[in-house]
Amino acid sequence: MRKNKEANDDDMLFEISKEQHKKKSNKRNQSTSRAKNDDDDHHNDNTPEASKGQTSTQHQIEDEKQNKNRQSNQRQKSKGANQDKQPKKSEQQEQESHYKEKQHTKRDEEYFKLAQQALPIFMQPENIRDSKGRKPIEPNYNPSTIDIPNYQYEKLSPIFKQYWNVKKNNFDFIAFFRCGSWVAVLYNDAIIIAQMFNRYLGFWGKDTPCLTVYDNQLPIYQRALLEKGYKIMIIDQSEFSEKTNKDDGEIIKREITSMITRGTLQDLGDTDSYEQRNLLVLVFSNAPVNSKGHSYIYGVSIVDCTTNQFSFDQFYDDAQSNHLRSVIYNTKPLEVILCRIPYEIEQIIKNICHPTVVISQIPFSDCQFIFGQLKIEYLELHNQQTNNQSKQLDGQPFQVQQYQSEQIMNIDQISKQEIRENQGAENCQLSSDYPTLLIELETQFNHEKKLLNKEDNESNFYSYYYALQSFYILLSYLRQLLISNSVYRRGKFNFLDSNMISITHLYLDSQTLESLEIFNVNLKTKATTSDSLFSYLDRCATYSGKRLLTKWVQSPLQNYNSIIERQQCVQELCNFLPQCYEFQKKICSLPDLERAITRCFNTIHSHKLKAVPYGRGESIGKSKLKEIKNVLSNVRQAAEVFKIFDHDMKNFKCQKLKDIFNYQQNTQILKQSLDDLEKYLIMEDNEPKPIQGVSQEYDETLTKITEITDSLQDELEKWKNKLKCPDIIYYHTKLRYQIQIPENQLQKVQKPKEFIITSKTPEYERFQSPFIEEQLHQLRLLEDELSQKLLPFINQYFTKFYSYRKEFLQLISNISEADCLISLAIVSNQQKNVSCFPKIQKDSDQREFKLIEAYHPCLLKDKSVEWVPNTIKFSDSIDTILLTGPNMSGKSTLLRLIGVSIILAQIGCAVPAKSFSLTPFDRIFCRLGAADRILEGKSTFFIELEETKTILDHSTSKSFVIIDELGRGTSTYDGIALASAVLRYLSDKIKPLTIFATHYHILLDEFELFKNINQCVMLYYQDKDQITFKYKLVEGVAERSFATNVAQRAGIPQEVIQTAKLMETKITKEESNLKKNRVILQKFNQILTELI
Repeated sequence: MRKNKEANDDDMLFEISKEQHKKKSNKRNQSTSRAKNDDDDHHNDNTPEASKGQTSTQHQIEDEKQNKNRQSNQRQKSKGANQDKQPKKSEQQEQESHYKEKQHTKRDEEYFKLAQQALPIFMQPENIRDSKGRKPIEPNYNPSTIDIPNYQYEKLSPIFKQYWNVKKNNFDFIAFFRCGSWVAVLYNDAIIIAQMFNRYLGFWGKDTPCLTVYDNQLPIYQRALLEKGYKIMIIDQSEFSEKTNKDDGEIIKREITSMITRGTLQDLGDTDSYEQRNLLVLVFSNAPVNSKGHSYIYGVSIVDCTTNQFSFDQFYDDAQSNHLRSVIYNTKPLEVILCRIPYEIEQIIKNICHPTVVISQIPFSDCQFIFGQLKIEYLELHNQQTNNQSKQLDGQPFQVQQYQSEQIMNIDQISKQEIRENQGAENCQLSSDYPTLLIELETQFNHEKKLLNKEDNESNFYSYYYALQSFYILLSYLRQLLISNSVYRRGKFNFLDSNMISITHLYLDSQTLESLEIFNVNLKTKATTSDSLFSYLDRCATYSGKRLLTKWVQSPLQNYNSIIERQQCVQELCNFLPQCYEFQKKICSLPDLERAITRCFNTIHSHKLKAVPYGRGESIGKSKLKEIKNVLSNVRQAAEVFKIFDHDMKNFKCQKLKDIFNYQQNTQILKQSLDDLEKYLIMEDNEPKPIQGVSQEYDETLTKITEITDSLQDELEKWKNKLKCPDIIYYHTKLRYQIQIPENQLQKVQKPKEFIITSKTPEYERFQSPFIEEQLHQLRLLEDELSQKLLPFINQYFTKFYSYRKEFLQLISNISEADCLISLAIVSNQQKNVSCFPKIQKDSDQREFKLIEAYHPCLLKDKSVEWVPNTIKFSDSIDTILLTGPNMSGKSTLLRLIGVSIILAQIGCAVPAKSFSLTPFDRIFCRLGAADRILEGKSTFFIELEETKTILDHSTSKSFVIIDELGRGTSTYDGIALASAVLRYLSDKIKPLTIFATHYHILLDEFELFKNINQCVMLYYQDKDQITFKYKLVEGVAERSFATNVAQRAGIPQEVIQTAKLMETKITKEESNLKKNRVILQKFNQILTELI
């Protein structure tokens, strides 16, 4: 019978598996084996693992343990049975035998070392060379390539040659090599996985380390490997076994269908986080010092491959890289590509988010060359000559293109070969989809170059030179991973203009976000999102809404009109909370639509479509049609959700709400798009298929399949009549179309001679005839052909789906914004008894800040505690509060309360306070808490001073500054001197609104006469040695910090506390001698004030 010879030859894993397979096959009837091999061997299930049908890695490990135990028991039984027959071993022989039994288990480290030694010579550490012959210790060594000497390459079998043809240029990728229904991992990759997952390591043949992975396990392995920083490459079969000429030694063709890194993973499950999965490229250069004293310049490009969202920027930065820290903190990239980056910057990035780091060796290129490269994926051939079939539907032709790898790669080949050599460009035209932002960047370059009127280094005159270089490195990386034609070609682009953002939004740097615990609460041992401000605000029901809310909190509004508009939206929605809850109830059942739609966009001409289905598994074409059918259904469901507010539209006063919740506007546009897409699909047997007439070749193949199934049905009717038994049916398992006959009926009639028994039960016997065998073989060939004929339709159908991207993306935008506004409305309403919507002052020249009886919002979650509200006031005459108070009196909480209240106000949310009036701020600075940065080699005190420098360099009169205990990391008088100088500089020169908390009480006397500084204290009462905290901010001063009282609460031994009190008394007496100096200082201040 037709048997996949290659499956038995080059896809065999363990030597014992072939023997086991033969033993099982010999027990079968020859004809039955012939029938089953035709269907079953198409699966290539020839390994012991495949026959066990494991569902998880753990099951596979347990089965392997049991197999080894059985083999060990069999050896022991055999040894016991022959013990009397064997001559008694000498003591030396017994020791050798005992040693051999204990020698190696499959998971011993020693065994892995032996497996390493079994690797080919060119993979041994001392022999590894890259494609240019360089050793790993040599400069410019390329770890992504490996050199295979010709004499060693020629010794390889055809399938290993096929493997190394791909692997040699992607040596740093772990390769998953498709072999039918299972996947092989070979050589060093197998050793890595075996060690990492505690897997059984076998050998392909005698000297090739190998293990198998099944498709249901593959996502688990991929995610774990990616999190460890490995890259993954999937090598799939690109043709069916019947097309290979076994007699000429041909093997099944295989191609790379997927290359994945930690930052480019696109196939996410429903349980994955909503957070962005960013890949970031960073380039660096020294630059002339600008007006702000910055001498570092960065180019940044970012992409989220799950949403195809691109962002890039270029900015100057200071020596502390404060802006870069904020970019990294906000984007939290999973993977970072660095080019020309100093080691110190690399450590900063690792310290913030622990990404996978890739070092790029790509040199900077001319801008004109890069702009040409950016157009490649957007080039289209003039007058494409393709085999098209079209159908006129409602006056609009629907084109179906012949699917051929050569044809799909044609434009790609022109791009990479001819266009890069400035040839063949006349055959192409630029698509109208080419991003406007990239056109503007090129126009800006040409304009600036023209103004120069002379040749000069482009980095000296082009404003976005480094941003462009970083973006080209990013594009080159996407091309290497074979996803530039999907992610980049279907991308959305925006420029992170730092200067513009600082004008339109409240800027929060990474230090402020950390200190105010906006997204994470640092518990020293770990960071948690629980009790953070974002956890308080996040009531979103959709993942896209959560991502948008994250951006709102990262960059609150600064523009007066924008704040008022959003605030009005939230206020109005508070009056429609029942509808809001119903709206969220319906959208929470939706998947992550933004990512689902993006996956559909990225299907067009995807390399994954080249993989042929294996066995009777579902083809990639069918799975993609199911996916897009579900997406269309979910989009329709999402559009219908807005009907909830249809009757309330007339009651909305805010125009923005009318635009977002406009049911008719959302549904009319989408209904036309969805109807247009769905009319090309029909549902048969709960599976979407193209309607008849769209693809002639698909229809012809489908007709042939129908003829065969009809003939098989006729064959069944023939035997029903012949045997006079209406109970005869077809029985389908892995082997389809088995004639099932009741056992009692066979006793009445003689079994036909042409029947071949396939299986038997006490009630039934099952058979096949030669006619059924032949028809079944033809059916399988046609089904394989049909799966390939479906691909042209898929490419064109998904392209048509992409043509409605504006409508789909607008729907996602409306749902996300509605979700965020409802979330803020729910939060605002939850604390309505103690909350208010702030009064925003339009006149920015007159600063105002009055926060009356405010609470920290995260504390209000605990209803069992009666929290104390606080009032904080600034005015034109008072711009600084000098805060003192005992330890643990609530100073830090008060400082965070102020910062968090400002953020809530400027994102348009209600604030837990009786009233709040403020003028919008441009930036919040927060020097709060203490921590070192070991990886950067910076002490706690050094970090404090870096943060202070940032405040002094960047704060303005429109900023809000929070400083807590500056100077505590050094000696007392050094700290006092620094704290005094900083407070004086802020108060006299910059004049931002400032709250300055300190334990240096000498500062109270120094700044007592400053009219713009108000001295406040956290209220407390002292009764002998007992301190009672009231957690209330009042005007006044604290003479002491009461550290020994805190020590007593912390459980410090009494002996230590008593000694400390004695020392405290002694020091207090000595300080009394300094009071005279204080009096002199006060008189000096008074004289100085009179002179001024």
